Amino acid sequence: MPDISFAEVETAELGILRQQQLAEQLGSDDERHLLVWRAPRALIVGRRDSRLPNFCIAVDQLRDDGWPVLIRRSGGTACPVSRGTLQIALARIVIPKITIESAYMELAGFISAVLKSYGLEAEIGEKPNAFCPGRYDISVNGRKIAGLSQHWRRCNGHVTATTAATLIVDHDREELAHIVNLFYQSVGGQARCSVSAIGDMRSVLQQPSLSGKSLTDDVRERIGNLWSRAQP
Repeated sequence: MPDISFAEVETAELGILRQQQLAEQLGSDDERHLLVWRAPRALIVGRRDSRLPNFCIAVDQLRDDGWPVLIRRSGGTACPVSRGTLQIALARIVIPKITIESAYMELAGFISAVLKSYGLEAEIGEKPNAFCPGRYDISVNGRKIAGLSQHWRRCNGHVTATTAATLIVDHDREELAHIVNLFYQSVGGQARCSVSAIGDMRSVLQQPSLSGKSLTDDVRERIGNLWSRAQP
């Protein structure tokens, strides 16, 4: 049976922990669990970044700037999260028809449907100059608005796949690019991102009619409604 939960967490570390535990709730092949969470700002990096030469120096510098650095289990490069972004994770048991690509497309397609409900046409494909570029980046008007990652693990006797996304709802794109570039400058890495490659829902929607709700709350409500409608 599909399930969905929403969480406002005190730290991104707690959000990542809840996301990692999502697969543990799966009990049968047809179950899918969706978690939507939001946390104060942090920079989430892959394990490869943690092996760069000045990682500890970069962690101290970003922490002093109010951006704690956390390491995730999935791959990819640095990804900033904040109260202006939503983290969306979908966990399922891997059955024969499920592949890495189909699991990515399942979540990418769902997020594209959320964006379409606002009249936004999403494009799926890598944005090389954005942060954490990947084949399943989601862009609107040529700017990356969401990035996806994936982690497979054995849990309770099953192989599970958790696909996760960061959706930029309402955050200063210059700050996001700045903190990613500051990390790689400090850590001694080569990766950089351009603010011109990053988008957010607020800027493309301009003046959405939300009936007094915040845009983030409205997006969460639409996620819940679309998820419920999509289930058999």
